[in-house]
Amino acid sequence: MPRVLMGLKKILADKQTWVGLGLIFGLSLVGGLVSHPGLVRRFLAGEFRQAFILKEDFPQVVFVSLPEAEAAWSERQAVFIDSRSLEAYHRGHIPGAISVPLEDVKSGREDLLAVIPEAVEIIIYCEGGDCQASLNLARWLESRGFKNLRVFSGGWAEWTQAGLPVEANAAK
Repeated sequence: MPRVLMGLKKILADKQTWVGLGLIFGLSLVGGLVSHPGLVRRFLAGEFRQAFILKEDFPQVVFVSLPEAEAAWSERQAVFIDSRSLEAYHRGHIPGAISVPLEDVKSGREDLLAVIPEAVEIIIYCEGGDCQASLNLARWLESRGFKNLRVFSGGWAEWTQAGLPVEANAAK
């Protein structure tokens, strides 16, 4: 074993090893930047700043998985709220979901709260992935006294990818 460690120590002490590793790293970085300019632009624009939701950051919010959301929907144990835009809602939504767009309530449309029935459980969703409209709407509703709020972070994307039922409305 000491012989192996001595050989490793010799390799790591070699300047050419570090130059080679630096060259590999640099070329990989340049290759990534050149092959994904759209992602680089989106990153520099700050689009991915809060792409990850850490449950520990929101202890008051209960997150539900796809199986939990599907069970609550099929057993009619929850009211579903779609926090996406009204246009997205009309293109397709979870059957029975109520449209309460986050942007509308943030801009003063508190009359939308009247369409939310008192329920044992309210499950809020948005596009899924890095969309945080559902989380933000849950926090906003909680500040207005709503209880039993859940966030289905997989959202519309995960629901449709699983092939679960959807409903669409013609825009009014």
